[in-house]
Amino acid sequence: MGYDRGLSAINLEDTDRIPQVEYLYHTAFIAETSGLNPFKASTKALARTYEKLDLDLIFYTLQYYDPYQDEQLKRTSTFIKSTQHWSRSFPSIWRTTYHASSVEDVLNYEPVKEHGGKTVEEVAEYFAYEHAKTQRIFRSQLVPGGYYCTTFMWFIMTFGLELTLKAYGRDARGFERLLNKFAEVSMRDFQAWAQCDIKAFISHDDICMTEGPIFSPQWYRRYVFPWYKRLWKVLKDRGIKVLFCSDGKIDAIVDDIAEAGADGFIVEPWCDLQRIVERWGDNKIIIGNVDLKTLTFKGEDAVRNEVKRCISTAGHCPGYFINVTGSIPDNVPIENLRAYFEACRKYGKKTLVKG
Repeated sequence: MGYDRGLSAINLEDTDRIPQVEYLYHTAFIAETSGLNPFKASTKALARTYEKLDLDLIFYTLQYYDPYQDEQLKRTSTFIKSTQHWSRSFPSIWRTTYHASSVEDVLNYEPVKEHGGKTVEEVAEYFAYEHAKTQRIFRSQLVPGGYYCTTFMWFIMTFGLELTLKAYGRDARGFERLLNKFAEVSMRDFQAWAQCDIKAFISHDDICMTEGPIFSPQWYRRYVFPWYKRLWKVLKDRGIKVLFCSDGKIDAIVDDIAEAGADGFIVEPWCDLQRIVERWGDNKIIIGNVDLKTLTFKGEDAVRNEVKRCISTAGHCPGYFINVTGSIPDNVPIENLRAYFEACRKYGKKTLVKG
C-alpha cells in the first residue's frame, strides 16, 4: 500500500491517508519495531520497520562520485564516524579536514578532471543497478532517484563552508567558473538518472540556513537557479517529478524554486508552512515541517500537537507528506517516537482533514 499511496501523492491524486516519509535511524525504535538486531542486519531491520510503519516514500540520493566516500579517505582529508548524538547502528560520517587548504586550492580545483571520465551511459547503468537493488530492499515504499550535491553542496562537501565563502569573496568570477564546472558533473549524472526507471527525484542542495539563504536570492537567481532549471528539465522531460530539498528556511526563494521547475519542496520547521500551503498547496508536493526539537526535548502531548499542527495546516493538500524534516536519531526519547507514529496514524486519515 505504501508504494501506491506514495506514487498517488507524488501525482497529486487522492489517498486514503496522509502519506509519510521518514529518515529514521533510531536504533532502539528500529529494534523494537522490526524485531531484528540492527547491529547484525541494519538494512533489513530498517526495511522491516518501514514496512510495519506503512511508510510510503524513502529519502534516497546517489551520485557517481561522493565527496565523503572512500576515495577521499586516501587523500589528506579526515573523516570521523559520529554515534554519540546520531545513531549507534547507523553512524553518521563527518568531515573534519579537507584536501584543499587555501582559496587558491579551491579556485584551481578541476571537478571534471576529478569526477569525470565516465559516460552518461556508464553512470546510468550504475544508477539503475543500485536503484533497483534499493527498491527490492524497500519493496513496500516508493524509492526515488536523488542527488545530494546538485550545485552548491559540491563546494560545502569538498571544501567546507569557510573556504567556500572566502573563495567567493576573493574571486567572484573564478567562483562562478568553478560552480559551472561542478554543475557540468551534475548534468552528466542527471542525464544518467533520467534514463532510469524512477518516478520521482530528490534534488538536494543546502543553500539556506535557519534564518534564510546563505547568499542573497539575487545571487542564486544569477548563478544557481538557471542551473536548476537546466538540470531539472532533463528529468521533467521524462515525466519524473522533482523534489527540492535544502536545510534551513527557504521562504525567500521557494517561488524561485518552483519557477525553476521543482514539483515539490521538502521543508524544515524554520519555513512558514502556512504561506507555502497557501501559495503552492494545490499543485505542488510538500514534505515535512514536523519539528525534531519537539520530539527530542518536549513531552508526548507536545509531540501530538506538533503532528496536529502540520496536518491542520497542510493535510488537505493532495501532495502533502508528513515528515520529521532531517532525521530521527538515537537521542529522541523512544516514548515520544511511539507517540509520534501513533498520532500520524490517528490524525492522518484524509476523511478527518478534508474540507
